[in-house]
Amino acid sequence: MNCQRVQDNFIDHQDGTLPPAESAALRAHLASCPDCQREWSALQEMTRKLDALPATEEPSPRLREQFYAMLETHQRDADTVSPFALAKSRIDRFFAALLPSTPSLQFAGALAVLALGVFTGARYLQQPVPPAVTSPADAQRLANLERELADQKSEVKDMGGLVAASLLQHKSTSERLQTVLATMDQKSPDRHVLTDLLGALAFDPSVNVRLSTIEALAAHADQAVVRQGLLATLPRESAPLVQVAMIELLTSVREAAAAPLFERLSRDETADKDVRESARRGLALLRSPSPTDPLKSKQPSNPVLS
Repeated sequence: MNCQRVQDNFIDHQDGTLPPAESAALRAHLASCPDCQREWSALQEMTRKLDALPATEEPSPRLREQFYAMLETHQRDADTVSPFALAKSRIDRFFAALLPSTPSLQFAGALAVLALGVFTGARYLQQPVPPAVTSPADAQRLANLERELADQKSEVKDMGGLVAASLLQHKSTSERLQTVLATMDQKSPDRHVLTDLLGALAFDPSVNVRLSTIEALAAHADQAVVRQGLLATLPRESAPLVQVAMIELLTSVREAAAAPLFERLSRDETADKDVRESARRGLALLRSPSPTDPLKSKQPSNPVLS
């Protein structure tokens, strides 16, 4: 077993989920490898520090609902106003209330809706090409048919996202961490992936998972939905390590809307000392001129000596 494989299995070994044979091989390797011993000691030290942090309270259903409502509001503000936004919101709430709480039933329901959508779509697509529209009534019927097909595709996609989010909540900490790390390989994740990551940042009970989520989101901080999600989550975060990571990410993209949050945190005597200091540094950087400011980057040219 080489060093890379040993270090990749550290988390599973620590959680007790590594198979006995691999766990024994890992311990044998640790006994003779100074480099892996240092990595293991560093992991144990970080775990002890994380365990010493105050426990994060389990968010109430009402808080979860408010967070997603706030995130949806930010997304609507960042995007072009759509006449179908209200209808989509009502569909999302309808399916959230309709979805059963058991993961197996949720998955079965998603498959049933998917099968219905495929069957209906195939049936309509196999119909012969309709003749040219000759009356307003024909045009209206055609428009209604196209709208129904679009709604069915949207419902199947939304149902799949709800099932995925629900099943994720039942995974172990190491499995949730692996799920978040897997998103780092995606160059251009869609809006659903980013929304799931923001949900994990807001509600996952593991500090390690939340820190990894911030790392995954950092590559996409140029997108408005990511920045708005960070702004909505930061005031509710209680772990200092996660707070500092979010402050640094918002500062790195020079998010001007974060200035009021940074100022409140820098003056909050109940906040962690490192959090207050990080907020002060971030506030100073946000208020300083940008390095790309043309008024600052323009340098006086030296006269040419003849």
